[in-house]
Amino acid sequence: MLKNFSWLKSMRWGEGKERWVRPIKNILCILNDEIIPVSFAGITASNTTYGHRFLSSGTALTVKAPKDYFELLEKNSVILQMDKRKQFILDQINKFTKEQNLQLEKNDYLLNELTGLIEWPIVLFGEVNQEKSFGLPKEVILSIVNTQQKYLALSNGKRISHFVTVVNVNNGEVVKGHERILEARLADAQFLISQDKKENLDYYVKKLGSILFHASLGSVGEKVKRITALSKYIAIFIPHASLIKVERAAYLAKADLATSIVREFPELQGVMGGYYASYFQEDKEVVEAITEHYKPIGPEQECPKSPSAIAVSIADKVDSLVGLIAAGEKISGSYDQFGLRRMTIGIIRTILENNLHVPIRLMIDKSVSLYSRLLFNKNTASVDKPNRKQISELVFRFCLERFKVILKNRDIRQDVVDSILYKIDINDLLTAEKRTVILDRYLSTPEGEQILSTYKRVSNMMSKARKSDGTTYSASYGKRFLIESEEIALSNCAITACKNIKQAIKNNHFNVALDELAGFAPFINQFMDSIKINCDSDKLRRNRLSLLENVVSIFHLVADFNLIQFKQWINAQAI
Repeated sequence: MLKNFSWLKSMRWGEGKERWVRPIKNILCILNDEIIPVSFAGITASNTTYGHRFLSSGTALTVKAPKDYFELLEKNSVILQMDKRKQFILDQINKFTKEQNLQLEKNDYLLNELTGLIEWPIVLFGEVNQEKSFGLPKEVILSIVNTQQKYLALSNGKRISHFVTVVNVNNGEVVKGHERILEARLADAQFLISQDKKENLDYYVKKLGSILFHASLGSVGEKVKRITALSKYIAIFIPHASLIKVERAAYLAKADLATSIVREFPELQGVMGGYYASYFQEDKEVVEAITEHYKPIGPEQECPKSPSAIAVSIADKVDSLVGLIAAGEKISGSYDQFGLRRMTIGIIRTILENNLHVPIRLMIDKSVSLYSRLLFNKNTASVDKPNRKQISELVFRFCLERFKVILKNRDIRQDVVDSILYKIDINDLLTAEKRTVILDRYLSTPEGEQILSTYKRVSNMMSKARKSDGTTYSASYGKRFLIESEEIALSNCAITACKNIKQAIKNNHFNVALDELAGFAPFINQFMDSIKINCDSDKLRRNRLSLLENVVSIFHLVADFNLIQFKQWINAQAI
C-alpha cells in the first residue's frame, strides 16, 4: 500500500529506492495494543513515535493504544489534527484583534498553508511601519505581507497596521527581524511606484509590443488592439455604455504589465493599472474598468458592474479564450494551464449577473475575425490549422458546456437545461437561463405535469407510427380532411396556440407560452380520446398523424420535451 501511495511530488531519500514526499524516519503501526511489523524504506514499524524536534525531549514515545496517540503527541508539542491546529492559531489571533480593536484580513489559502507548515504553532504579532507604508495602495501592502512574507495581515478596516507570523520557536528577536524585513519590502515598493509615476500610462502602452502574450498569438500590444475593438462591439449591447470610455479603458487596461511594480508583483495587475490611471486623472469609470477587468477570478469574487468594466472584462477573456483554443491549448481532466474554464465561467457570470442580452455567437465570431489570418487555414480539411468557422463553433460549444455547469450547480435539472438549449442557434444566454429556471419550476406544477404527460402521449403515438410506416410525417395537414368536431377543434386551437406561443416567446413572456401549452393540452387529449387515428382510410389516418406532428412542433417552440426524463409517476396514457 505504501509503495502505491500517490503524491503530487515525491523523491528518493538517501540510498533508498522508495519514493516519498519527505524522508522516512519512523513508522508507527499498531492494532489495539499489538505492533503490526510492516516494513518500508528499510524501516520496520514499531509502537513508538516522537514529539516536536525542538520543543520536546526528543526521546521515543511509546503508544500503548490508538486512543492515546493524539494526547501523547500534544503533551510533546505536536498538534496532529489540521483543524485543531488551525483553530489554535485563530484563537490566538482573535484574542489579539479583540484587545487591539483590529480585524483579520481574510486569506484562507495562506492560513491553511501556515497551518500545514507548523506542528506546534507559535503566533507572533508585529507592527507595520506606517511611515514606510504611507501612500501605498492597500493591495500592495497585502501583496507584500501575504505573498512575499507569508504573514497574515491585521487592519483597522482602512489601513494595515499589524502582521501575524506563525513560527516553530519563540524568540524575542524574531518579531523585530520580521519587522525590519517588512520595512525593507515596503520601501522597495515605494521606490518602484515612484519610478513608475515618472511616465504616463500611454508610455507603458507603447512598451506592450515587446511583451509576449503567447508564442502563437503575438504580443500584449496586439492583444490590446483586439480587445479595444471587441470591447467597443460588446458595448453596443450594454445599456449606458460610453464608447469613448470603453475604448480608453481597453487601451489602457494592460499598461501596468510594463510597469516595475507589476513585474515585481504580477498579482497586482489591474489593481496598479487602476491606481496609476487615478493618479494621472483618468475618468472614474475608466479607472474602475482597468481595476476590475480581470474579475471575476474565482467563484466567490464579484463580477464587474460598471458598463466600461463589463465590456473590457468580457472582451479580454473572450479574446484569450478564442486565441488559446485556436493555438491548440487544450484542457485535459483537471489540467487547465491557462484557466480556460475559469475564464469562460467569468464571461458567463458577468453576462448573467448584469442581466445582459449579449449575442454570444456573434461576439465569438467578432473575436475570431480580429485575429490574424495567419492563425487560421482556409482549407476546412487541414489538420495543421483550424479555419475560423471551426474555432468559432469550438469556442461556442465550450462556453455552452460551462453554461450548463453553472445551471447544474444551481440545482436546475440537466434534462431541463438540455431541452431549452437543444436549438443550435441559441445565442442569448440570459434568455436561456431565465427559460430554464421558469421551465424547471413550471414542470413541478399540475399544469407542468399535464404538459409533460400530454407531450409523452403524442410523442409515443408518432414514434410508433414512424416506426411502423417507415417514414416521417410532415407538420402540414389538409384542413379539408378534418371531418370530426374534435379534430377541427384541435386544428383551430393549434393555430391559435402556435400564434400566441410565438408572440409570447418573442416578447420574452415564457410563462405565458407555457400557460398556452397547458391550455392546449385538453384539446389534444380530447382528440386522442375521441378520434380513431388508425382508421380504415389511409388518407384520413395520415392527415391525423400530420396534425399530431404539427402539435409536436408547437411543443418544440417552447422546448424539446423529448429530452426531459419524465418522472416515474407520469406515465403515458393508453392510446
